[in-house]
Formats: sequence, structure tokens, C-alpha cells
Amino acid sequence: MSEQVRRKLKVAMQENARLKAEVERLTKAGDAMALWVGEDSHFWWGQPEASVEAWNAAKEGKQS
Repeated sequence: MSEQVRRKLKVAMQENARLKAEVERLTKAGDAMALWVGEDSHFWWGQPEASVEAWNAAKEGKQS
């Protein structure tokens, strides 16, 4: 494997790790938001339960 290919592979692996970490942070933030909305739903207008259900469906890769 050439040095140039190794460098490109290393950069791709670093980007993959960065994106996985970002997904994890965003998922944790979404879970916290859903918990907060669910607990304080009387403060929200509209349909907060539907938002929480949509979030949970999205985490499973489903359409809401």
C-alpha cells in the first residue's frame, strides 16, 4: 500500500470516528430532549407526545 493511500485511509478513518461521535452526542441530546418534553408536556403547545414518538421512531430508522 502506498503512502498516499495510507494517508487517505487514515483521514477517512478519522472522519468516520468523528461522525460516529457526533451521532452519539446528537442521539444523547435527542433522548434528553424527549425526556424533558415528555416530563413537562403540560408546558408545550401542540402535541409533544407526537414529537417524542417521532423521535423514538427516527432512532429506530422508521418514518413517523
